[in-house]
Amino acid sequence: MVGLLVKKFRQLIFSRHFNNIKKYLVSGNSHFLENFRLTIIKPQKNKVYLTVGNDTVLDCKVLFESGNGEVVIGNRVHIGSSTIICRTKIEFEDNIFVAWGTCFYDHNSHSIDYRQRENDITQQLQDYRAGKIFIENKNWDVVESKPITIKSYAWIGMNCIILKGVTIGEGAIVGAGSVVTKDVPAWTIVGGNPAKVIKDIPDEYKNRG
Repeated sequence: MVGLLVKKFRQLIFSRHFNNIKKYLVSGNSHFLENFRLTIIKPQKNKVYLTVGNDTVLDCKVLFESGNGEVVIGNRVHIGSSTIICRTKIEFEDNIFVAWGTCFYDHNSHSIDYRQRENDITQQLQDYRAGKIFIENKNWDVVESKPITIKSYAWIGMNCIILKGVTIGEGAIVGAGSVVTKDVPAWTIVGGNPAKVIKDIPDEYKNRG
């Protein structure tokens, strides 16, 4: 009985959340699971932030830390309980698996200039004490951002970190716990921190379509 009530409560929370954010997304015949969340700090009116294709399953959190950015997710993509943090553009093509606990981050979050980071701390304190979201007035002009692209047929294992400017090539496999700081060649297996090529995927396992 308690389990059923908890399930219904979670469904109600998700339904309310989805109704609030659906104006910011365009989706085909895809599925958003109960853990899915879309959060936008200072959203722009009439802007589509998330575009999703067909037969995709999302159980992830998508966060836009400012009013900018775009996430595009193609067809037959499955993203588990992971986090996508976007300020420029993050694109997933088709037929992709992303396991649990992975984070995609298309910007540096802060400047490499310590003075700008001091300004961030001051601004965050002011916003928090004023009852605002603590990054609501953050100066993003000093933060470097670059798009991320995940090509078709890629598979990303659990607890990975995919950093700004990275392209993960077609059919590539990223081993669990990897930190990806540079492009991953197509049809290779990479792993480690930073991620490096471990081996090529045999020809018989490559898509020749």
